[in-house]
Amino acid sequence: MAIVSKARFMVPSALSESPPLMVEQRSRVMKAVSDIIKEKMTKVIGTEMDYKTKIAGPSATGFAPLLDGTFVSKSDLTRDHIVRKQAWKSMNGYKKYLASVEHMFEDVNGEVNKRFREAIDAKNEVYSIQMGPVLAFTGAVAELGKGLVGLVVSFITGDKTVLRHLRGDDSIIAGGTLNVAISKSTLKAALAQRLIQSGIILVQADWDSAVITEENDKNNEVIEGLQNATYTPFATAGLSHCDWVTIDGRKYMEVQISTP
Repeated sequence: MAIVSKARFMVPSALSESPPLMVEQRSRVMKAVSDIIKEKMTKVIGTEMDYKTKIAGPSATGFAPLLDGTFVSKSDLTRDHIVRKQAWKSMNGYKKYLASVEHMFEDVNGEVNKRFREAIDAKNEVYSIQMGPVLAFTGAVAELGKGLVGLVVSFITGDKTVLRHLRGDDSIIAGGTLNVAISKSTLKAALAQRLIQSGIILVQADWDSAVITEENDKNNEVIEGLQNATYTPFATAGLSHCDWVTIDGRKYMEVQISTP
C-alpha cells in the first residue's frame, strides 16, 4: 500500500446568517427573472392532472402520517375522516391554485409581478438565517471564498485550481490533487450533493460521533461506487477515505488516496 495523496480541509463554524451582499444579489436575481419563474410554474403545472400528480397527491399522502390513528377532533372527526377531507380538499384545489398564481404575479399599478417581488423581499431574512449553516460547506466565492465542499470535490477530481483557494487551516499533507473518478463530472455532482447534505446533518446533530460514522460511510460509499479501480476502494477510516475527523478539537474533512 502507498499513500499517493492526502489533505485536510477545515470545517468553519456555521454562520448565523448569510452575508448581506449575497442576500441582496439573490433578491435582485429572483426579481429579474420573475417572468421566467412564472412561465416555468405554469409549464410544470400546466394542467389539472399536473396539479393532482405533482402537488395535490404528494400533499395528501404526506399529510396522513402526521395524525395519530386514535386522534379525534373537537368536532368528533376521526383521523381517517380528517385525512379523507384533507385529500379531497387538496385534489380539488386546482382552480384555487391557478388563482393564487395569477394573484401572485399580477401587475399592480403598472408594476410587473409586484406581489411576487414583495414576497422575495419579505423572505430575505428567513433565507439569510436558513443559508447560514449551509455556507460553512458551500461557501460563497465573492463574499466568503470557495467552500469546503468545493475544495474537497476539486481535490478528489484532480482540479489543480483548488490550490489557489486553500484557506488558513487547510493543508496538503502528501502528493496533491488527484482524479480518482471514472467520470469526473458524475463524481463531482454526486459527491458535492452528498457532502452538503452530510454537513448539514452533522451540524443539526451537533457532530455526534455515531452520526459522523454514519455520514462517513455514506460519503465513502458514493466515491467507491464511482472511483477508478487503480486506487484502493474508499471506506471510512480506510487506506483511501473521505472522512469527517476531529483533530485537536478542530473539525476537518480528511481525504486520503492510496494505491494497493
